[in-house]
Amino acid sequence: MNREINLPQVVTEVTAQFYRYEQALVSNDVAELDALFWHDPRTVRLGAGENLYGIDEIRAFRAARPSAGLNRTLRNTVITTFGEDYAVCS
Repeated sequence: MNREINLPQVVTEVTAQFYRYEQALVSNDVAELDALFWHDPRTVRLGAGENLYGIDEIRAFRAARPSAGLNRTLRNTVITTFGEDYAVCS
């Protein structure tokens, strides 16, 4: 496999989407969060206290989740891209 790692334009695009998700998460923007997830039963969301399988479970969790106290501080965020089609954010 010969993929270019961290192509600048791909890192820029993925970084923007990462922070778009983070903003939606801490502001409990359920519509934006829904727009960012793949609408498919194969979608998996691994959370701090729950694992959700399928877009329907994810939507139900978001709808029931309290909207207060969601702020957090990110530390050591690493975004790595592989070619133009795959990225990992941690």
